[in-house]
Amino acid sequence: MIFSSNRIFQLILIISSLGLIFYGYFYLPNQNKGSIRTETKEEVKIIQEIKNKSTFSNTEYLSTDREGRIYTTKSKESYVLQSQPDLIYLTDVYSYGKLKKDNSLVEIKSKNAIVNKKKNETIYKNQVTIVNKNYRINSNSAKHIEKKNLIIVDGNVIMQDLSQGLSHIIYADTLELDTLTNNAIVFMKSKDKKVLGKKFK
Repeated sequence: MIFSSNRIFQLILIISSLGLIFYGYFYLPNQNKGSIRTETKEEVKIIQEIKNKSTFSNTEYLSTDREGRIYTTKSKESYVLQSQPDLIYLTDVYSYGKLKKDNSLVEIKSKNAIVNKKKNETIYKNQVTIVNKNYRINSNSAKHIEKKNLIIVDGNVIMQDLSQGLSHIIYADTLELDTLTNNAIVFMKSKDKKVLGKKFK
């Protein structure tokens, strides 16, 4: 069977066209997978959060309790989300104020904190340390409720009582510190567990 030169030429064109289509639509995309990239849902969420977030450095915030005493909170960095304007997120936090009973200083340090302007509360998280002249307290978290003059300390609480020249170490789940009287109450969440205390002279 003999093909004319025109038929051969047409056949070559068809084969070449099919080859180009395969090369362009199937082979190249597989060889260059990074040429076309779409953002994941998580990336879109992060981008939106950045757009909707106001960030500040070396900030200072003031709050007052029901007695009118001022508490100062400083942080290395803070940010506010447009969707949550009443919440201020802080990092590397240092708060301080004076107790009513004897005007002594109480200090709170933590890695992170959230200031709720509407509720007038501050929640401290990660490596929380509370210090005044009588106590040194370490815990996972703490909540300062200004309107109740109360600091609730929670999670692996270790309280060192330095009053009267003695050192008492108490281990508990939760501690409540009254910022008016400077009295501290410690307790366990489970009735089956007891507060553990050690005394050193």
